[in-house]
Amino acid sequence: TVVVGSLVVIQKKGDKEKREVKIVGGEEADVAAGRFSVHSPLGAALVGKAPGDKATVTTPKGETVYTVVEIK
Repeated sequence: TVVVGSLVVIQKKGDKEKREVKIVGGEEADVAAGRFSVHSPLGAALVGKAPGDKATVTTPKGETVYTVVEIK
């Protein structure tokens, strides 16, 4: 399952491209580098998920659904 320190391959619903993100503590976060805080909407949604699980992220723009493809 996804925990702090996990490198996670995710796929946004409706997209063909996959993206790698790393879940980190707050001080290590750098969105441009693909490091998301465990306290961010994406980080919080992914923690505890396993490959094949879906994570719904709620932002001011609405809800986005991601699928966990792989945990490295």
